[in-house]
Amino acid sequence: MLLQPPAIRPQTPPPGLEPEIDARVTRVTSVAGAVAFDNPALQLKGSIAATAAHRLQIVEIVLGETAVYTELAAFRLVSAAGEEYAPVAVGGRPDTLFPTARLPLEQEVGQILPSDAVLAVTRHGDVSVTLEAGPKATLAFLYDIPQEAAVVSLRLPDRTVLPLPK
Repeated sequence: MLLQPPAIRPQTPPPGLEPEIDARVTRVTSVAGAVAFDNPALQLKGSIAATAAHRLQIVEIVLGETAVYTELAAFRLVSAAGEEYAPVAVGGRPDTLFPTARLPLEQEVGQILPSDAVLAVTRHGDVSVTLEAGPKATLAFLYDIPQEAAVVSLRLPDRTVLPLPK
């Protein structure tokens, strides 16, 4: 991950006004234990564990020609019961996930992905994290969900619902 000073970015559009996102889910993985993270640039390493009575779920997507600039929490994992969950970590691949709660405030943290696209995230407080990803980017999201939740889809910031592979 790269560490850079904050850049001036356009405001995130209000919900419902985001441009259409061309994306597809490539993989969904249930995680049996904790997920390790390591960012030498930030000198932070550790692991992300599920909270009590929860489990970790990784959802990987690939973007098409659409670049994305939006709130990370807008990538909602949806259960069969209609409950929605926001990601607790993001990365370009499952092995580069980084917990959003450990991101430095108002500093852009990024990754250059194998497709040469760039993934950048910036934490603006306890609840706001913006995500910027270029066309053809691969994104991995980590969710902390109830143990019994049956997840069925991923809702994108533009309200598109992508079914999860079985």
